[in-house]
Amino acid sequence: MAEQDPRDIARLTISLGRGDSPDRYCTEYADFVFDYFMTPVSRRVGWGRYQHDCSIIVLPGTPDEYLAGSAGSYARRKLRRAERDGYTFASIERDDYLDDIFAINTSMQARQGRPMDEHYRKRPEPYGPLPEYTCPRHRMGTYGVLKDGHLVAYTWVYMSGEMCMFNTILGHGDHMEAGVMYLLVAGVIRELMTSAGLRYAMYERHTSGTEGLRFFKERMGFGPYWVDWQRADEPVTSKLPLFLEQRASRWHALSRLRRVAGAAKRRLARLLP
Repeated sequence: MAEQDPRDIARLTISLGRGDSPDRYCTEYADFVFDYFMTPVSRRVGWGRYQHDCSIIVLPGTPDEYLAGSAGSYARRKLRRAERDGYTFASIERDDYLDDIFAINTSMQARQGRPMDEHYRKRPEPYGPLPEYTCPRHRMGTYGVLKDGHLVAYTWVYMSGEMCMFNTILGHGDHMEAGVMYLLVAGVIRELMTSAGLRYAMYERHTSGTEGLRFFKERMGFGPYWVDWQRADEPVTSKLPLFLEQRASRWHALSRLRRVAGAAKRRLARLLP
């Protein structure tokens, strides 16, 4: 991908809704997500691990508007095919599908150009029940796609305030062409828009993974953003971090030098026989 001028990065301010109810997870989930997103990946990087190039869907008012708009015609065709072929989306209890989860994990030797991690090659131990959440905006959700009573795709999703983050997300290799991942992501978005007022869905960084993954995300409506994360509703600065300002200045200086050099080269060419 061509390098983008940092000052032209689309920007969002997203609240994690800290403390918007007495449920302890309204504080714990927001703090966990904020600290994880804002911790720099290394000393030389001038932003948190999930600020620049976040892959996010900015959702409209209703699930139907989302499917009719940013989801795109390709995704809608995939969804219709999956539903026509008997696949269904559902909220699941993970311990009811341990064998199916293991079958999904081991159905492909490599994903995104990398071998599957060793822990996926072992049958999962029982997860146990999720906590009793009282706040729909701060919780973990476990969702899947079913066919003939068997789980063929699954995802674990963290909801915090206005946003949800797709964490683990995998599909069985024998069912990928049937559109199960499109049904899975669209099902989660519809469920959380309806039950928790979801406004933003996030799936890693936009440039992470293979071209195939980026194709999938873009057909579902994900795009790259810089995000100013809020724990609650505290003010955030509208100024780009110093690192980005410096990078932008270098980018423009280099672009100007290239333009000057190009003009000089063209003038020289006109003078030479």
